[in-house]
Amino acid sequence: MPLSTGALSVFLDSGVPHATPQYTTLVVIHGYAWHSGIFSKLLLLAEKYRIRVLLLNRRDYPGSQPYSEEDLALLRPVKNDGGDAQTLDNLWAFTRDRAVELYTWLATSVTDGTIRSFDRTTRTGGIVLAGWSLGTVWMMSLLAHGDLACSVSDVDLRKVIRRVVLYDPPYQVLGYHAKSSDPLFDTTLTSETMLDEFAKWVSGYYNHGMMPEDIEYDTPSREPPPTLYRLTPEERDAALYGKPGGHGGSDYMLMGNGLRFGLFERLHHAVFYPAHDTWRETELRYVWCDQSPSDILWGILRLREEIDETAKARKRMRPVTIVRLRQANHFIHWDDPERAIHALMGEADDDKVRGR
Repeated sequence: MPLSTGALSVFLDSGVPHATPQYTTLVVIHGYAWHSGIFSKLLLLAEKYRIRVLLLNRRDYPGSQPYSEEDLALLRPVKNDGGDAQTLDNLWAFTRDRAVELYTWLATSVTDGTIRSFDRTTRTGGIVLAGWSLGTVWMMSLLAHGDLACSVSDVDLRKVIRRVVLYDPPYQVLGYHAKSSDPLFDTTLTSETMLDEFAKWVSGYYNHGMMPEDIEYDTPSREPPPTLYRLTPEERDAALYGKPGGHGGSDYMLMGNGLRFGLFERLHHAVFYPAHDTWRETELRYVWCDQSPSDILWGILRLREEIDETAKARKRMRPVTIVRLRQANHFIHWDDPERAIHALMGEADDDKVRGR
């Protein structure tokens, strides 16, 4: 069985594929309130594609270690002179700690044989590491704190991680600014109502255009209905866990204070304009779904604007491969898991429209 350090837990594991000694491992880290149970359908395809799928649960989620009071203190505003700068430094320290945990888990999983090294000749083995939605912060933390890659253990993780995927991230965690209709930012809602509204909003199918004025903020399509409506009560209970996302919870504080104090802008700069890039040989892939909520659409629009602007200014920016999933919502891994596998593991071509 693969390692669970306590800090990070392997919530679900497809196991080693049969008759495939040199397999690639897909490691996925979940988002806000929805834990790795929502990726469970990916396990059913692991044998077909000769991969191993490991689904991690973050701290404060089922099976993993709760955050300590010292951890949570890093997420809270500092209320004194110079408090804003100290709060940002604390939030930065929080992301560094999360990078240490992820690096430690990866290195130990290589050492114990759970994960195989990447063979660049045969293009087999190694890890594709993906962070979905808020889980993008964990991917950006890993890249931003690349100096830790070879310091937490004797394992050279540059020979293991073949691709890092920012999987359908909202614009906020990328350090951008735009308009949002996300219920998480509605301060009039109770925790319970906020999470209920968020689950509906985030799982809808939205018909957007590709211009800012053509983004749909509030009204999902009737057909197909939001993914939430097609989950049984048992499936919902096996994937949705609201405590970290409620008022005062760890995800709630990370999202809110990360926005307020500039954490995500700092991560963005460290990832896309690194002074010393440990991960320059590793592919960074950006997978987005074109019927996800408006916050996802703003993310890709802002990224493309930035890529164009830096190219015109002849400014160096980390290369990023962009993959579009058409007629797909934020829960493509549940509604059409085979397309999700192709986007994460396959060649970097835009997905063709397929029947649902």
